[in-house]
Amino acid sequence: MKKKSPTPVIPKKKMGRPSKLDALDLNEVEEMAGLGLTDDEIGLVIGVSTVTINAWKKRTDFLNALKAGKVKADQKVSLSLYRKALTGDTTACIFWLKNRQRDRWRDKQDHEITGGTAIFLMPRPGEKLTDLEEEA
Repeated sequence: MKKKSPTPVIPKKKMGRPSKLDALDLNEVEEMAGLGLTDDEIGLVIGVSTVTINAWKKRTDFLNALKAGKVKADQKVSLSLYRKALTGDTTACIFWLKNRQRDRWRDKQDHEITGGTAIFLMPRPGEKLTDLEEEA
């Protein structure tokens, strides 16, 4: 008995236009993100929509370039804010502390109330408050 030869696998051709991502220099993406450009602005420079940028984030190489640039931009701003806070700029000091030590410097304070449960009875229209006191 003859063995059947396996059916050759023919790679499927991709339909549509080739992705701009393959031709994109990821160093440029990192540089744009490092200058503080948003995803929308990077998309405008590259010539793609925000939806496309978000789809490209599924590729690790693109996402890493974007993140690396954003980290660089954040470091620059953080250092600038830090230096400004050290010069005594009150607003910079407050902003720095609220973000770095949230538990101690945030505007909203959490207060815990302990004790029994209070029940407040409100009279219905036409009902007197004294009628409710008798029911309680």
